[in-house]
Amino acid sequence: MQPDRPDQPPRPGLRHRFAGRTRPLIALGAALGVVGGVAAGYAVQYGRPPTPLPPLAAGVAAQSPQTTGDATARPAAAPWADGDLEMLLAPRPEGATAERDSRRQLRLDELSELYEDATGPFKRLAEGGFRRAVMDEWHRGSLTVRTILYQFRDTNTAMAARYVRTGVEQQRKWFGVDVKLSGTAAGELRVHDETAESLDGEPVYQAHALARRGGVVMEMIFQDTARVDENTAKTLTERQLDQLRKAPARTSQLTAEGTGAAALRAELLPARSGPGNGPDAGRFRDDALYGPARSVMLAAELLRPLPDGPKNAFAAALRRHGAEESAVRTYPGADQVREVQLVRLKAGGPGNGPADLAAALVGDGVREGPRVPGHPDARCVLPERPGAALTASMLCAGHAKGVLVLLTAYGPNELDTTQGARQLSRQLDRLAAHGGTA
Repeated sequence: MQPDRPDQPPRPGLRHRFAGRTRPLIALGAALGVVGGVAAGYAVQYGRPPTPLPPLAAGVAAQSPQTTGDATARPAAAPWADGDLEMLLAPRPEGATAERDSRRQLRLDELSELYEDATGPFKRLAEGGFRRAVMDEWHRGSLTVRTILYQFRDTNTAMAARYVRTGVEQQRKWFGVDVKLSGTAAGELRVHDETAESLDGEPVYQAHALARRGGVVMEMIFQDTARVDENTAKTLTERQLDQLRKAPARTSQLTAEGTGAAALRAELLPARSGPGNGPDAGRFRDDALYGPARSVMLAAELLRPLPDGPKNAFAAALRRHGAEESAVRTYPGADQVREVQLVRLKAGGPGNGPADLAAALVGDGVREGPRVPGHPDARCVLPERPGAALTASMLCAGHAKGVLVLLTAYGPNELDTTQGARQLSRQLDRLAAHGGTA
């Protein structure tokens, strides 16, 4: 790898893992400003011999109206509110191959683990209004393409605009060709002339695109064993931009459910930044109300970091008890994010009541977490992670007056688990005093 020039930001390492990959991953760096200006790394597959790509225009499957949204482009500042963010990902071209888990929602800790150092990106995104993100990655021939869509919560799009502006400024400190994109004034596609060195010494090339529509930022990363073809990268980038432009500025798809869920929401501890300002809880909008089906689905999202054993045991116990309604709130901070779900359970459940649910968290693949002050029946567990993991998480459960409280805390290592345990204790005390009927 060529040495960095004095006027360039340092090249960060590249980090990513995909289950089932058999070819080596490479360590590359791309200059990308994250809200306050953080250099981002990414990892992609390489090692296949260059293969000519068929014409892209002929290789994209037709999209249904449900996928493309309105046919008429919306104003650039129109926000994508609460629709499925995956709908804004452009379809893969014909012949593209992708790993099983390469198209998925990214929680803030998962997104931060794409970076060499998770702490800086986590802090800046958490404080900068991050709501949610989705990623897609595929390869065709020797070309690998990763797309990440970030959504920020600000309605005036200031943070999204700053993200793109800072990233473009950083990109221009690198050497390469600036390819003009139609339909965006601030976005940019830069094709790099220099190579980076892979783990086994082979040179690879990259290109990087940044643009936005409203509060949704599009980042695309291209990698090839030969210099990335400008026309191919431009075609793919403009197709993704067109997908963003055609998407409707829709209102929430998640309507309020549950006759008493509003009372549950009133029992949630107040968030420092105000309700509705934290990152979304998985696929579910922050500070929303849910009925039985979505309450169970949301609980499954919150428990996603658990190993299969305790996760399945908890899900089975929740089904036995039954959920009537729930409310969720996210509490963002610079060092961790905490998600809390209050679930009103059906009366007259089996066994030892809601205490069974908290006990179900304990199992293989987890360590006991901190005790919850004043609530001996509550449990906190720490999912065991590989030694190379850059983030950590904790899951807790407790109950008061027929209301189950789930708390998930996650952030970069080292995670201060006592913060979550204390918050769970305060939340249980509040429920015990009011009973979820405020």
